[in-house]
Amino acid sequence: MASIKEKDFLETIVMNDKNKATAKKLRWSDPDPNISTPVSDDSAAPEQAAKEQDSTSEKTLDRWFLEQRGKKRVPKLLKVANELLVTTAGPLKLTGNITLINEDGSVTHSNSMTLCRCGASNNKPFCDDQHLDVDFFDNATISRFSDRMPIKRPQTITVTCVKYGPLKFSGYLRVYNTKNQEYITMGGLLCRCGKSSNKPFCDNRPGCSDC
Repeated sequence: MASIKEKDFLETIVMNDKNKATAKKLRWSDPDPNISTPVSDDSAAPEQAAKEQDSTSEKTLDRWFLEQRGKKRVPKLLKVANELLVTTAGPLKLTGNITLINEDGSVTHSNSMTLCRCGASNNKPFCDDQHLDVDFFDNATISRFSDRMPIKRPQTITVTCVKYGPLKFSGYLRVYNTKNQEYITMGGLLCRCGKSSNKPFCDNRPGCSDC
């Protein structure tokens, strides 16, 4: 049996160990690898908020990432829906895994594009808000019936600017407006001169010189 002196000695060691452990936990600048370092709510908030706000609208801010496949660098499919919002009296807002081929043959990869459909932009095929100056108006009605079922997995879409012609797209696309009308298809022609009688689609009128 331990004597009273031995008990006092053992209690002193235990108390010292507890004090050391407590001091070690409070030294966050030099953490013990065996002790998890607490993180304050303020420092964790930005990262947590960023994860919670990882929405489709945030992903469509022209974040086209590349991955290596052999000797070629090719676009990586992101989980961004191929969708075209037809705005009332305004441009075409396209999101998705987009490849744009301009009239001069240049190629642009993007996840978000705002395309002119009034024919007055000075930065075609992109919108520069000239529709406000030319008083362009269209109620954005979509009168076609879908010829495809909705697809959830990532898809690619290629948009070609036809010289003196429409925007020709190839690939899955959901065309919609704010009136709960939609048209899902795998290809078609979009008016970009503002004169089609079937907007937002091209009606193949001859001599689209304003495109």
